[in-house]
Amino acid sequence: MSLDHVSLTIRRGEILGIAGVEGNGQKELAEVITGIRRINSGQLEYRGRDIRRDSVKERFRAGISYISDDRHGDSLVMDMTVEDNLILRDFDREPFSRKMVLDYRQAEKRAREALDEYSIKTSGKSGIKTPVKLMSGGNQQKVILSREISGEAGLIVASQPTRGLDIGATQFVHETLLRQRDAGRCVLLISADLDEILGVSDRIAVMYEGRIIGILNRDEADVHKIGLLMGGIAKEAANE
Repeated sequence: MSLDHVSLTIRRGEILGIAGVEGNGQKELAEVITGIRRINSGQLEYRGRDIRRDSVKERFRAGISYISDDRHGDSLVMDMTVEDNLILRDFDREPFSRKMVLDYRQAEKRAREALDEYSIKTSGKSGIKTPVKLMSGGNQQKVILSREISGEAGLIVASQPTRGLDIGATQFVHETLLRQRDAGRCVLLISADLDEILGVSDRIAVMYEGRIIGILNRDEADVHKIGLLMGGIAKEAANE
């Protein structure tokens, strides 16, 4: 699905939810914003700067983080340890690397801080040396959250962040995203779960066939209106 004249502004200190039947351009939108997918026309600005030519790494270091809908395929190296996965984004710069030499003491320090801050449970006695493939889905997602939500994060793109998680892990993800919003960061939440979208979003945009067909404030949104928009019926939704 290609994007069709998508126009969005994400405000500081808000969660903008993206609703819609899967396959209507949501993944493409996330990949355009994060730099995985390039656009040949249009505008894409972050903090007032054109980022169309910036790489994924450049966008991350400018403050754009990505929690992918495919944590095994996109976000984690399953055979690597918790410690190594936590520095995937930053292994080539200080404090983890000096003169192209990896500083394992700093990597270990970072990992232990993440386990404590995000209540990450590892398998057995291996601790931070545990391969992430041996961990539960909820704890794998906590590793991703800890890595992506760094001190530099200004925009967090979270695509299906609770898919496959149990109730406790889902609540943890929601609380984490709400804390980021309250800290003044922008959160773009893409989810096929309407309860999730309605539960944590401040505004809700609905995608249909690659377009944003409507944007609702949370206080005017309900399942019926969003359902009409998801089916491409914008006029009736507007008159509800």
